[in-house]
Amino acid sequence: MMILFSQGFNFHAGRFLLTLALLAVSIPAVAQQATVSAPLSADEVMQRVVQMNEQRAGALETYTSIRSYHLECHCLSHKTADMVVRVEYAAPNKKVFTIVSESGSGTVRGRVFKKLLEAEQESLREENQQRTAITPDNYTFQLTDYQKIDGNEFYVLEARPLNKNKFLFRGRLWVDAKAYAIAQVQGEPAVNPSWWTLKTDFKRSYQEIGSFWLPESNESETKVRIFGTAVLTIKYGEYQITEAHNSNIAVDAEEKLLNGQ
Repeated sequence: MMILFSQGFNFHAGRFLLTLALLAVSIPAVAQQATVSAPLSADEVMQRVVQMNEQRAGALETYTSIRSYHLECHCLSHKTADMVVRVEYAAPNKKVFTIVSESGSGTVRGRVFKKLLEAEQESLREENQQRTAITPDNYTFQLTDYQKIDGNEFYVLEARPLNKNKFLFRGRLWVDAKAYAIAQVQGEPAVNPSWWTLKTDFKRSYQEIGSFWLPESNESETKVRIFGTAVLTIKYGEYQITEAHNSNIAVDAEEKLLNGQ
């Protein structure tokens, strides 16, 4: 009976962790935080975020990066696993993954980490990107705060999904007020991934590299019915970026905003 329980857990663990990572994809500790009046409304902020994202996507030709996966399950059967992956991206929607190293539970590596890579490939399809994008097509947004944190300013928005797509979330966004880029997302899945999942909380952050904002970390903690708690961490780094020639993201975006496009 215990063996059957363990196999069931492995299967369902793979499902809920896969869903978490697809929500895919922290600002440093909030020090010297001050709240001031927000210059723009939620709709105006998200309009600029969408336009800036389009500009950045059009300007990014290729990049390479190294990411590391770590999972620790404080469950009936304690499991840990690690994997390091090299990623090669080519616009508009191609990624090649090369596993650099892996260790720990073979079940986690095979049923979670490698499934995540397969799912990420599928998520690159244009229709999937449209369905999961953080835009007014998929969410309603409400401005809840405007913060100054260590000299930087952020709009804080409450995001509510417009449908029960399992790849959407409900939670909060921190939008950089200068770059109009999403710097942090915190929340929970719009739909519970499975009966086995009691509660899931995730936090993902982005880092500014040149003209672009790219993933920095993704952390999720899931309380699993009966079994315990699973913590998945993905860290992204060592980016090498190629930008499109004759591209000026800030100027192009500013012209569109001034023209009301």
